[in-house]
Amino acid sequence: MEPKKAVVLFTDVSGSTAYFERYGEVAGHAMVEHCFKVIVPEVEKRSGRIVKYMGDGFLAVFGEALSAVDAATAMHTAIADDSATRPDAARVRIHSGLSAGPVVERGDGDVFGDAVNVAARVQHVAGPDQIYVTKDIVEELNLESQAKARRVGAFPLRGKEDEVELYEVMWKLEGATVLFTRAALREEARLSVFFRGTVLEMTAQQSRLTVGRTAGNDLIVDDGAVSREHAEFVRRKGAIYLVDRSTNGTYVRPQLGTARHLHREEFLLDGSGEVSLGRPDGPAIEYKIS
Repeated sequence: MEPKKAVVLFTDVSGSTAYFERYGEVAGHAMVEHCFKVIVPEVEKRSGRIVKYMGDGFLAVFGEALSAVDAATAMHTAIADDSATRPDAARVRIHSGLSAGPVVERGDGDVFGDAVNVAARVQHVAGPDQIYVTKDIVEELNLESQAKARRVGAFPLRGKEDEVELYEVMWKLEGATVLFTRAALREEARLSVFFRGTVLEMTAQQSRLTVGRTAGNDLIVDDGAVSREHAEFVRRKGAIYLVDRSTNGTYVRPQLGTARHLHREEFLLDGSGEVSLGRPDGPAIEYKIS
């Protein structure tokens, strides 16, 4: 069995465990089957091969990076558009991870190798609605597709001595249906962040503000539970989102609304509140949207 170059894609249904617990086994399996019915054809249309299904997810392989990224983008777009026409309880979200490298294909069609292991772990880093890819994937894309990928940071992956540089493919640029709240339609949302006597402001001209443990972040929080590149405040469609990139997650306590624990996901900020990184009793960062 000689290794051959392949692009590996892992895709998984987000929040499926909670869905099964809330609605039961029958409804849960129906949700997953419907999701596969929507997204699997997008893999097959682009010469991808489904290697195996694993509960609420699957592993697929492609011959080259552009087809794999196109397939992932098409899958996320298709399920987002499908969910937009369905009741809230029936909506489905997925997350995907891609890596490239030599793989060995066994007689039964299964594949194994470092690229498979990395893609599986990259998928776990990605949050709902996110497509994360390794740097080698981005380097194989054409310029148009590279423009839709943004670096999110270097992440520790189990089994890897060095951190792996990851990028997010911004698939929503492809025309998926996106629903926005009233807050997201504002033109000039401003963010102010207050931490231990330091005040940072994201003006209408800025697009992001990073928070983490190490130098290079806009706001440094020196705490053992904080990741090096822990989170970022991002401006999108005129609104401010808090995006968690960390190992331990981010705790958000809006002044009005329900407290949330984010882990590899994002949260639309409005009004004012508090954020702590890595642990609920961590150093408090206050925020205000105006």
